[in-house]
Amino acid sequence: MDHGHLLAGLEVRVREANGQPGRGANGVTLGSRLQVRRGTDVEVSITLTPTEYRNAAGILPRVAHVDVISGPVTGPSADRDALRAPGTRVTRQFDVSGESGTVTVSHTFRDVDQSFYLRVRGSDGNRNGAGYYGADVDPGGPQRHGNGTEEANPWLDTWFYANPIFVDVTG
Repeated sequence: MDHGHLLAGLEVRVREANGQPGRGANGVTLGSRLQVRRGTDVEVSITLTPTEYRNAAGILPRVAHVDVISGPVTGPSADRDALRAPGTRVTRQFDVSGESGTVTVSHTFRDVDQSFYLRVRGSDGNRNGAGYYGADVDPGGPQRHGNGTEEANPWLDTWFYANPIFVDVTG
């Protein structure tokens, strides 16, 4: 999902770090699952291609930061109305505000010991701060907009969000 046309392209790939052929060397992408053995290092690689044209508001948006969000997979929720998955938080934030052209960033989850999911989001950096659950969980999350003022203009605060990738840990 891309609010404000921040990107022309997004590729997210998850693989075993230093993967061997047949063991995730090419990895998996959005909406997929990767199976790894306990103790494996898992790498996420994110490639962003910026937009080259102005959005409907006449703004040429630029991505300022990219977040890797992750959390454990523990089974069905006891409370199906819960709005938060326990243990989920921003694992890493990349500042890409000074970059131009296609940008690739990566993060390695070291010595994984339980199944988890991850997803990626990013913003133009115009409006972010501690998220709803606090800075320990979300240091640079979206902020509430004003009511009927310039502050409420959605074109001045654009974000993208990607589908999750699941990592199943065995053994």
